Amino acid sequence: MDILLVDDHALFREGLALVLKQQLNSSEGNVNILEADSAKTALQALQQHQDLDLILLDLHLPDNQDFSLLQQIKSSDPSIPVAMLSANEDAQKIQQALQQGASGFITKSSKSSVMISAIQLILAGGIYVPPAILKADLGGEQVSSEPEGNNVNTARSPNSVDNTVVIQLTERQKEVLHLMDDGLSNKEIAKVLNMSPSTVKVHVAAILRACNVNNRTQAVSFARTHHLL
Repeated sequence: MDILLVDDHALFREGLALVLKQQLNSSEGNVNILEADSAKTALQALQQHQDLDLILLDLHLPDNQDFSLLQQIKSSDPSIPVAMLSANEDAQKIQQALQQGASGFITKSSKSSVMISAIQLILAGGIYVPPAILKADLGGEQVSSEPEGNNVNTARSPNSVDNTVVIQLTERQKEVLHLMDDGLSNKEIAKVLNMSPSTVKVHVAAILRACNVNNRTQAVSFARTHHLL
């Protein structure tokens, strides 16, 4: 497995690379960590290694503005999962990252065990959103984002090789999806579930990414077709 770690802080890269090798080598086989310290070197690495399994991308790079590098990566190869790394815990940034194609948003303050769980979830095709951020925005409610059995919806699709599509959603995201199917707006969903509209937007963005669609209508249609509702 090849993972590209993009961060301009050498100490952070070295520490995270060591943790990844120690924790993932046993569960994911031999893990090769490639490192880049800028957007420029990251793009060079992408040209040299076109079979990457995952990219861990720092949100704030000196030669990268906002999500421009993420956009370039997803434009070049949409199939590569990209997880954003940041000390920023802004729900709006998380929403923007998911909308731009990120498969997750991992805060640098997370414990190593949480980072590994998040990465394993993303490698399994899931979408990771920091539960602490959602918990704070929900007034203390615990939100799980780990790939536990009761957080996995399995749907059938004739286009997949084994005729199975695995959609991983948290329990809260399932509730949001059902209310989307009822035709409720983000503000209405926020009132029903007693959460802020910004948190609803994060959940909706995660649902769109998980279903690989571009808007709410497509997400509901996908969910109905694949018996997720």
